[in-house]
Amino acid sequence: MIANAGAPPFQVYVIPQRLPKDLFIGTGILFFAALNWFKLPFFVALGQLTRDTMLTSAALFPLAIVSTWAGVLLVRRVPAERFFTVIYYLLIAVGAKLLWDGGRGLI
Repeated sequence: MIANAGAPPFQVYVIPQRLPKDLFIGTGILFFAALNWFKLPFFVALGQLTRDTMLTSAALFPLAIVSTWAGVLLVRRVPAERFFTVIYYLLIAVGAKLLWDGGRGLI
């Protein structure tokens, strides 16, 4: 979820809410799932859903399942304080990368 360009603004809004880590993760999952469903008709209209893209999605589906379960196990094992510290550092790193890419585009 953090790799998504919309994740930093979302997290800047949600982190100060001081949600329990499971609720924090679940809120992000539901928000971005709804957002992706909203974008689906536009991808169809642009011709982005082709046989090739669907085959690629099907091939990557098992990796998505394994990654999801690995994320669940990781969230359950990491203490809440350390979890949010990691989230802050990742948020700073992603924000810096986005700023760098945006600044480079201006030059």
